Amino acid sequence: MSGLCRGNWSTTSNSSQSNQSNSSQYQSEIDQTGQSIKSNQGVDEYDRIFRVDPTNRQLVNGYTQVVIDRVDSGWSCHLMTFPFAQLPGPRGAVIQAMKDELQRVYSTLVTRIHRKPRTASPDELPILIGAADLPVYKRDRDSSPLVRCNDGLHFHAPLLVPPATRLGIPVEEHFRANEAMYLGKRRLIQKLDVRPVTDSYERVVDYVFKTILRGRVLYDEGILLLPRARKELASTRSACSMRPID
Repeated sequence: MSGLCRGNWSTTSNSSQSNQSNSSQYQSEIDQTGQSIKSNQGVDEYDRIFRVDPTNRQLVNGYTQVVIDRVDSGWSCHLMTFPFAQLPGPRGAVIQAMKDELQRVYSTLVTRIHRKPRTASPDELPILIGAADLPVYKRDRDSSPLVRCNDGLHFHAPLLVPPATRLGIPVEEHFRANEAMYLGKRRLIQKLDVRPVTDSYERVVDYVFKTILRGRVLYDEGILLLPRARKELASTRSACSMRPID
């Protein structure tokens, strides 16, 4: 089914020209999304223009703080992008199918990070904060990926990885070397884009959450937090002011 859809997504392949082009493109989109968050006044103006729900803004700020706290503690941060093949059903069913695939990818990764993840402490497990996203079409549409599958719906996710892992190689190299395993037999995920993030964490998180902040996808429908068993990462609106994970 993936042949029915087109997209200029970069992959974990060795195509340096494609990766460089898409890296610049993603960085441009992240900059444009986050260019107004340099100050509290800029955030207020952005939220006013897009009528951002104050509760959603508070949640996103909490996730940003989780990212910053983990990076300050020596964790690595990576931005993951998941474009999908055409999936059947209404949008709610499509989003759930996408979440199931992210859960599969995470479950595969976590056993490579830690030998016994079920008994591991939170400080030993990776954190994935997935958010449904829709493309932002510009006047010059050639500058954005043309994604026709699922009306452009896809997922982004900051992935936080603790400093002590079993990988032996950088996270992005691990995904590149094991791409077939992570794409899965059904190939519902078309390609995987995994790139390290070393600065501008606020902008990256705002970029990941832009569709939810703008109300194009409901928060409760479009968020996936992993590992699910950790109460600090509970996907509930009562967690408006997320505290750093112990």
